[in-house]
Amino acid sequence: MDLQTLVCDVERYTQQHLATYIEELRLLCGIDSDSYNKVGLDIVAAWLATRMRGLGMDVTIVEREEWGNDLLGVLHGTGQGNVLLLGHMDTVYPVGTAAARPLRIEGDMVYGPGVCDMKGNILAALYAIEALQALRFSDYGEIRFLCVSDEEINVRHSHDVIQRVCQNCQRSLVLEAARDNGDLVSARKGHTWYTLTAQGRSAHAGVEPEKGRNAIVEVAHQILQFRNLNGWREGLTVNAGVISGGTVPNVVPDFAQVRFDLRFLTDDDRKATERRFHELMEQQLIPDVELTIEVAPDVKSPMVRTPASMRLAEQARHIAHLLDFSVNHVLTGGASDGSFTSEYGIPTLDGLGPIGGRDHSPYEYLVLDSVAPRAALLAGLIATTMP
Repeated sequence: MDLQTLVCDVERYTQQHLATYIEELRLLCGIDSDSYNKVGLDIVAAWLATRMRGLGMDVTIVEREEWGNDLLGVLHGTGQGNVLLLGHMDTVYPVGTAAARPLRIEGDMVYGPGVCDMKGNILAALYAIEALQALRFSDYGEIRFLCVSDEEINVRHSHDVIQRVCQNCQRSLVLEAARDNGDLVSARKGHTWYTLTAQGRSAHAGVEPEKGRNAIVEVAHQILQFRNLNGWREGLTVNAGVISGGTVPNVVPDFAQVRFDLRFLTDDDRKATERRFHELMEQQLIPDVELTIEVAPDVKSPMVRTPASMRLAEQARHIAHLLDFSVNHVLTGGASDGSFTSEYGIPTLDGLGPIGGRDHSPYEYLVLDSVAPRAALLAGLIATTMP
């Protein structure tokens, strides 16, 4: 079977089963599964495990004592070349969101918590595999389908299994949603968080404020200094996202803390920015306030474009052309686990889910008409895996 016939048949199969896809998506989005909700995550993992077994996959549920379980399904083919499909089961929505905002469809738009980030994308990938099975296509070595439960947070437990499934793997296809204009993602900025803490001295704000050392004012000063680093290197952004401090208004606060988000194009940019942070911390506004800064334990390196990943992007454009649509590929500041597979030297392409957007908000959506063609595109990339 030639490639165009294969991908068009996958698109047709998925389109014919779209009503079932919607009902399965309704079920998945009806389960609260934020990154800290082990009960909900384990329910999602168990449901997906059953679905994978139904496709003939060897399934391993990676048990986690404290966090949600991770899930790995492996489908053995008759050809050569191993491909990794990488997704995540966790969302950002707290318990109660699923009941408050059940899946709804308005025209071609599907709304609900996790529809594109990324329960609808994992489900579309299952349909791509199901269609390949129905077409009796097995000309690959292994399809490795990994779904982790910790992508949305910086306290990671899945590094071990991600690294393990990358061994002897020829490409990584990451299931984040396509951009809202349909673009794929060929590069991502690196990402990490920093916590800046100020320890000052408390005093009565009315009687003897001069004896205090205002930690909040010093943190405010540092926020403005750090903010000036936006763009000091190409593509670099610094965002003060969370701030806390003080007790009551009539006390000079002796404690304040702020958490920063840093996005960067190269690891050298990150290291240079850390040095600048420490230099700025020496330029204090309030004397005798002690400043300390800590980096989060998880640092996502950039997902970089390599010659191999660019060939993968060009192959995606060719397959899309066979399906009678066009795609481009872009750099984005959002992070994904594609950064890890890229760091391990695996050619990586991201944004291979259906088109969607407005993640992490009450307006998160998925474009229903994009499900079948994007499942077919993914199937085409699986079918052209080479050793």
